Amino acid sequence: MTYYDDLVNDKLRVEAFTKVIKQETKNITYDLGTGSGILAEAASEYASKVYAIESNPLIVKKTRKKLENYPNIIFLQEDATKVELPEKADTIICEMLDTALIDEQQVPVINHIHKYAKEDTTFIPKAVYSTLQLINTKIAYITYYEDEHPKITEASDEIRYDYIEFNKRIDEEINKEIKIKANKKTTINAIKITTYTIINDETILAPTPMLNPPILIPIKDTSVKMDEKLTINLRYKMGGGINSIQTTVRRNK
Repeated sequence: MTYYDDLVNDKLRVEAFTKVIKQETKNITYDLGTGSGILAEAASEYASKVYAIESNPLIVKKTRKKLENYPNIIFLQEDATKVELPEKADTIICEMLDTALIDEQQVPVINHIHKYAKEDTTFIPKAVYSTLQLINTKIAYITYYEDEHPKITEASDEIRYDYIEFNKRIDEEINKEIKIKANKKTTINAIKITTYTIINDETILAPTPMLNPPILIPIKDTSVKMDEKLTINLRYKMGGGINSIQTTVRRNK
């Protein structure tokens, strides 16, 4: 089974996106990073024309053949950060998501494609927001938290530190000072970042098996008291990969 098969088999993800596509899609539609083409297929029922764009050579041949069955889908083997298109979009679908938008090209793609958006273009998803939480765990490097592994002990509430709307140009560089309070006496040695996807105003999707598994980031061991406040400096580049992540922690005076 391939990565794209796993995406298609993630029912929570697929059903949430197809529900919103049914509600929101109209006229000229882009599906950026179409992958298996499953979202382009869903959009084709409601759009007059769908541009399905994919560059990965591992999936292109299979997807192109499948989408040939839809007369209003135009398949383009192009890099979505550079593609040139003949007309502006009424609906833009781009599910190139990853936790905090770090390790996928969602933000570079959206920033490029804005020149093809209208004032009333609908973006699917509409937005994402990310939270930070203090934890204790056993990791030596940045790790995705999947299937409740590795084991973690939460040491604070989740604090929302970022909100990204896709209908606006996005600064790809994140540099945040996040104040957060411990909710127990313990030692923290990592932070957990969780991202929630606002597909539209009615549908918000928490992480699913193939969408935005939380990231665990090791930090220096820090003993904390109940209600002690810390400041986490968190830096990364959206689309820059997990190697762009930098963190420091300090006690509040």
